[in-house]
Amino acid sequence: MKITINIIPKAQMRARHGRTKTGASVTYKAEAQRRAEDNLCAALMPYRPERPLEGPLSLKVTAYLPVPMSWSGKRISLAETGKLLPATKPDLDNLCKHICDSLTAIGFWLDDKQVVKLEAGKLYNDGAGPRWEIEIKQNGPAERTSSRQARPTPKKRIKPCLV
Repeated sequence: MKITINIIPKAQMRARHGRTKTGASVTYKAEAQRRAEDNLCAALMPYRPERPLEGPLSLKVTAYLPVPMSWSGKRISLAETGKLLPATKPDLDNLCKHICDSLTAIGFWLDDKQVVKLEAGKLYNDGAGPRWEIEIKQNGPAERTSSRQARPTPKKRIKPCLV
């Protein structure tokens, strides 16, 4: 399944921490993070499978970031042809985390632990606009695990020799 989402890629932000009036500690998502997640989920919703994907999955994510407007024409040209890569923020792992969390939230799969292979990259806009390109492939049957885990055989305890 290949998906192209024409929105500016955003990275997963750090969780925010605060205290309630009673002094209890709380962890929450920033409002900007919630909005970005909602926008991405809304854009992904038409592609959602009828049933969550099962078994091991491969995920390929490419984030096409906007080229800074302040750059010279030569630098913009290098960026658009892929000769200049974005070694800047946002971090690639946080971009992937944002995609995985959004795909999990709307039910593409049961849990993102199913992703056994991840290929990711970030590039500058190549003329087609800032966007996400996502590809999901099923890798075969799900691993069956029994409810009883095999116990390791106990090793014989050797008494230390006293001399």
